[in-house]
Amino acid sequence: MKLKTLISALVLAVTLASASAMAEPIQSKGVVTAVNPDKQKITLNHEPIPELGWPQMTMGFSVAPEVDLEGLAKGDEVTFSLKPEGKSQTITDISKQ
Repeated sequence: MKLKTLISALVLAVTLASASAMAEPIQSKGVVTAVNPDKQKITLNHEPIPELGWPQMTMGFSVAPEVDLEGLAKGDEVTFSLKPEGKSQTITDISKQ
């Protein structure tokens, strides 16, 4: 019985650790292809993001309300952080390189 309890506790700990790790922001780099500060949206051609199993691609992202997109323009090279939220990801930080 103790072994079963220990195994259950270990499985729970690993599950919680994995969920916590995925909640951490993911860092990447890319190039701005479009920016819409009024709607808090940005489109990036980003490097591969192995944490999400994504190849290099161009895609649009929602941007957290507290992130200022003014001053970013098409062609800017940027570093960014995104936070996984279920099936979507939100950029929580972005800056020119």
